[in-house]
Amino acid sequence: MDVKVSVAIATYNRAEMVREAVMAALAQTRAPDEIIVADDASTDRTVEGLEAIGDARVRVLTRQTNSGGVENWNGAMRAATGAFVAWCSDDDRFLPHHLETSIDFLKQNPRVAMVHSGFIDALESGGRTKMIERRLRSKRPIVVDRRKLARYMIRYYNWPFHPSTLVMRREVWERTGEFNPRYALADTDWFARAAGGFRIALLPRHGVVNRRHAGNWSNRVGSAAMQREIYEIVGRRISNPLWRVAWRVNVKARLAWTIRMRIATGHREAACSAWRVLAKETGWRVPEWMERWGSNWIGRLCAGRVAESGVSVSPL
Repeated sequence: MDVKVSVAIATYNRAEMVREAVMAALAQTRAPDEIIVADDASTDRTVEGLEAIGDARVRVLTRQTNSGGVENWNGAMRAATGAFVAWCSDDDRFLPHHLETSIDFLKQNPRVAMVHSGFIDALESGGRTKMIERRLRSKRPIVVDRRKLARYMIRYYNWPFHPSTLVMRREVWERTGEFNPRYALADTDWFARAAGGFRIALLPRHGVVNRRHAGNWSNRVGSAAMQREIYEIVGRRISNPLWRVAWRVNVKARLAWTIRMRIATGHREAACSAWRVLAKETGWRVPEWMERWGSNWIGRLCAGRVAESGVSVSPL
């Protein structure tokens, strides 16, 4: 007998996008048994649009006040009752075979507790959408666990996983615990914690369409803030001292690259933000005068450059 499959979605003021996410989930070749949508006190017509779908499998949870995001994510996951649970961000959408392929792999590989996949970018700008298929990282599944986490995060730092591709056994959520609202990147913290207790496989396939638009969560958090959190999140999970050193060097190199690229595109504030993180929050503690000197130097390099607009295809 087949097992129950749940899809969990958290949303806020994205009436059209979340409706598309739900419709894509309903259209799966292995359709979910329930879709839980947790609405974080939206002020648009999100709830009305979801109720208009008229499918009994879609259950909408509404909040009276806005939680700020992470607690609403937890509400969606807590309400899911399936033996398998898939997460989907409200601005993404599953490709047709995503659930079927993911669940089949979990059934055939009982030692793996959670899977994720590659994705296709949909770059939205100026009323147009450009689809870019991300190159798959391997022809075979890549398995990560506690011992391999540092190596995996160093190699795939920019996109270690896409949250909308996560499909897990319910046990993973129950034992790992909820998303931690301390972090803006609560999903990354949760992924690192899950890897501490379970085997996770990256499947060699594309699972979702990843929408890149001006309202992306990653755009609001900002590159430097994200890298500060990732540095702390992963660093706390590494026990081997050599890998801890490698992780620090990796983050410093990534921040230096971020500074260089932000200077090249004229984004002074973003470059200065990355410099402050590099100077004060990655194991170094440079003097105040050096931090000011670096910010002034970045300002001079950016002078006269016009900041380029557009939507990045990488959160970092």
